[in-house]
Amino acid sequence: MKRKDIVTVINQAVSACLNKNAADFAALFTNNGAIILEKNKRILKPQIEQVTNDYFAKLEYIKIEINDILIDKNKALIEWNWEDLNSETKQKNCHKNVIYLKFDDGLIISWREYPN
Repeated sequence: MKRKDIVTVINQAVSACLNKNAADFAALFTNNGAIILEKNKRILKPQIEQVTNDYFAKLEYIKIEINDILIDKNKALIEWNWEDLNSETKQKNCHKNVIYLKFDDGLIISWREYPN
């Protein structure tokens, strides 16, 4: 996969999050794609849209600042700052993450988040 294509998918993922669009976010994954969160919690492709939509629905806003992107063949590492505000609790959530992405045929097959 070309670097520019990987960057395009990353930018689409960021845009989907900022716009709280779970369908667009889920569409970036292969049919057998997965998100792996802390403690190895796996969200498989059939659940990605629903889980993401449920999460986004609780948020007033999302801000993402990308600090770095490293790309090698069909893999990418993203370091970003994430901030959101929970609409119900009014609690602000800020954290740095490193996200390890693997791509297959132009889509994300694996999205693994590591707290930084």
